Amino acid sequence: MESLGYIIAIVSLVCGVLLLTGHGDFLMGGGQEAERDRIYDRKKVEKASGIALLIAGAVSVVDIFTTTMPFKIGYTVCMVVIFGGLFWYIAKKCRK
Repeated sequence: MESLGYIIAIVSLVCGVLLLTGHGDFLMGGGQEAERDRIYDRKKVEKASGIALLIAGAVSVVDIFTTTMPFKIGYTVCMVVIFGGLFWYIAKKCRK
């Protein structure tokens, strides 16, 4: 189970850096790209996603070195808050 924590941390940190530096366009792909570009400011979404992934990666690194149940619950709460905040920010602040 510990190896999953390493994978999550590394992938989150690498993707976060890619998005923040502007080299993570391929991570923002998917269906209905033209529609999404019409509604949302792509650069703001990339920056917000990059920051959220960096924070999630840092929280995952801390989670690797903790073993008690309160820390595991705190990890889950932090992840929900991080990604809930990201979705709220994209919906409210990244619209054109």
